[in-house]
Amino acid sequence: MIITVASYKGGVGKTTTAIHLAAYLQTLAPTLLVDGDIIRAASKWSQRGELPFKVIPVGQIARHVRDYTHVVTDTEANPSDDDFRDVAEGCDLLVIPAEPETMATDGLIYTISKLKEHGINHYKVLITKVPPKPQTEGAELRASLIENNIPVFKSEIPLLVAYRKASSEGIVVSALKDRNASRAWEAYQATGEEIIK
Repeated sequence: MIITVASYKGGVGKTTTAIHLAAYLQTLAPTLLVDGDIIRAASKWSQRGELPFKVIPVGQIARHVRDYTHVVTDTEANPSDDDFRDVAEGCDLLVIPAEPETMATDGLIYTISKLKEHGINHYKVLITKVPPKPQTEGAELRASLIENNIPVFKSEIPLLVAYRKASSEGIVVSALKDRNASRAWEAYQATGEEIIK
C-alpha cells in the first residue's frame, strides 16, 4: 500500500502522522518511509533515535521501494501544484492532516479545492491536534467536513505533548515513557486500522 501524507498548510502534523502511520504499518509488513520534505523532518527525527522502519530521502525511492510492502511518503508543506498533483495521483490513499484552527482550516479548504480541481478523490482528512473537552473545535471541524461530504477518519489525533517528546527523542510515541504515550499511540493505531480496512 502506498500512502502519502500531504497538505498545503505546514504545522498540521504531517511528519508526526507519517512517522506513526509507518510505525503501525511496520507491525503488519515491511514499511518504508520516504522523506519528501525539504527540511527532511522525518530523516532528522530518525537520526535522533531509533525508528522501527527505514527512512530514506525521496531521491532514493527507486533503489529501495521494491523491498517493502508498504510505503508512506511525508511531503513538504506548500508544494507546487504540479508536485501536489503528482504525489496525490501516485498513491493509494492521500492522508490530509488538519488542525481544528482557523488558519489551518483555510489550508485544508485550499488543499481540498486543489484535489477537486485535479479530479482526485482517494483522500481522507485526519483531524490532528484536537484540544481536550470542553473545547469543541475538533467536533466542529468534523461536523463541517461531514456536512460538506468530505471523507474524514473516524479516529482523531489528540493534542498531546507526548508527540513532541517522541520527536525530540527520535522514537515512535509508543516507545516513549510518558503517561499519555499509550493514548497517543492508540490514536494513530486506530487510524492505521481504518486505512487497512
